Amino acid sequence: MARFTGFDEVFSALYVDFDNIYTRFLEADPEAARAFGSAPWRWVRWIENHALRILYGDGVRRRILKRMCYLNPQRYQEFRHQFTRNAFQVVDCPPLTSRGKTSTDIHLVMDCMDDLSHSTHFDEFIILSGDADFTPLLIRLQEHARRTLVLSVGYSSPAYTAAASWRIREDWFLQQALKDDRDDFEAELSQAVLPPTSFAATVEDDEETSGLGNS
Repeated sequence: MARFTGFDEVFSALYVDFDNIYTRFLEADPEAARAFGSAPWRWVRWIENHALRILYGDGVRRRILKRMCYLNPQRYQEFRHQFTRNAFQVVDCPPLTSRGKTSTDIHLVMDCMDDLSHSTHFDEFIILSGDADFTPLLIRLQEHARRTLVLSVGYSSPAYTAAASWRIREDWFLQQALKDDRDDFEAELSQAVLPPTSFAATVEDDEETSGLGNS
């Protein structure tokens, strides 16, 4: 497997389609869904530290410089403050039609396109969504020589995963980012403890344990 070389730091932008990821986790594992919505700092740290050696080699740091969350405030208002207090910009996307259609997809696409010309050159665009409507976006980002990492929960279109540079494996995200240290997570929530300042993450030099897969 080829690595991306020549990096000391990787600058990343993170875009979270909250409704998509949360509802799919809720169907599969309600406790995982709660962990995803209630403690985003845990899985953000996991993403920041995960699989760097696999993708870039030794001594590379990933910095998520921009964090965006797109959320339906009518259904998920209870989770909104958890994201705002953890340095996310939250874009409220209430339903626009009687069938509950929101504007998440167009907001996310516009923000990504704007960020292509951001004064900070983002090396990675990390999109947490399994919505196949984002396939053209992934292709466009790749045309601009940007790497794209996606997380989809449950079934995802082969065209969507093929358009991404890397796919974050759902099972590893579920186990390592949401379920590990679950007892500590419950204690932190009950005591309202602020996130610790450091996070120890072990990345094995093995694609199978990286939690990411080449699409």
